[in-house]
Amino acid sequence: MPFVSFEGVDGSGKTTQLRLLGDWLDEREETVTRTREPGGGPLGMAVRDIFTAPNRAFPLSPTEELLLINAARYGHVTSVIRPALARGEWVLTDRFVDSTYALQVHGTTVPETLFKAVIGSVVGDTFPDLTVVLDLEPAIARERLRNRTANDDPAEQTRDFERIRQGYHRLVEREPNRCRLIDAARDEVQVAQDIRRAIEFLLVSKGSSS
Repeated sequence: MPFVSFEGVDGSGKTTQLRLLGDWLDEREETVTRTREPGGGPLGMAVRDIFTAPNRAFPLSPTEELLLINAARYGHVTSVIRPALARGEWVLTDRFVDSTYALQVHGTTVPETLFKAVIGSVVGDTFPDLTVVLDLEPAIARERLRNRTANDDPAEQTRDFERIRQGYHRLVEREPNRCRLIDAARDEVQVAQDIRRAIEFLLVSKGSSS
């Protein structure tokens, strides 16, 4: 069944666009599982708490972050994503493996061989049918974050958005059939319309297999 991930720098609208697509699929009487990383699965919230702790006494290296995220991801895949797909549901996730590449691997000292080995063991062949990469210039992303009324992740203020954005661009170049780059600087309704057009092939393939 269709599996869609939403990626992009903080402030690009991942959570909003996942909600809008989920609501639209609900209206079409599709069954939808909505999830996020870190957060899905038995370890997800514990790992999220580590990452978002405001007074954490020690920094995490990119390698430590990669391993922690994938410890949580293993449970996310096995207890949330795969069961939902087996039930014939759509799965929409706010972040997945591409976030790990963009945040912890691209432009860091973490070797891609480690990333590929860990992802191969944790995820296997459970990859999204479509990855929506919401593209946003860092200056716009930071302005949006400043205007947020609530923010549970203090690390957003110090992330290198340009490096992360380039990591996503590299993924789109590598996997153009799976990853779709969408301009997130526009009105959310326009972005949502582009996403619906991007998933048309999933609706067609789901209909032909049912």
